[in-house]
Amino acid sequence: MKGERSEAEKLTRMVNLLRAGAVMLSETCPVCHSPLFKVGADIYCPSCQKKVVIVKKDEEATVFLRSSVLTMLEESLIAKVQELGTKIARETSVENLYDLMRVLVITLEALEKIKRIKG
Repeated sequence: MKGERSEAEKLTRMVNLLRAGAVMLSETCPVCHSPLFKVGADIYCPSCQKKVVIVKKDEEATVFLRSSVLTMLEESLIAKVQELGTKIARETSVENLYDLMRVLVITLEALEKIKRIKG
């Protein structure tokens, strides 16, 4: 029953995409092999419920992966800066504050380097 419901849900998502004006592509998802859909400028897998990037050459894949990894790392570091800001605001110990500030400076330096690499 669960597998049938899951398949029905996938088909429903596909039908809804087509009704909304999405275009079914000839390419399939590299993970689940379901048909991919073009939704605006994005390519989407309705089964995995994720955006998909199609690359034609290995070089394009390398460039995309590098950019993607740097963006994920940048987002993680920004979240850490926010966490550190909260901890710094609450800290009363000068020694602990010094340690937190040191980590903050290192994190900000790493963010700056990522921005330079990304261009």
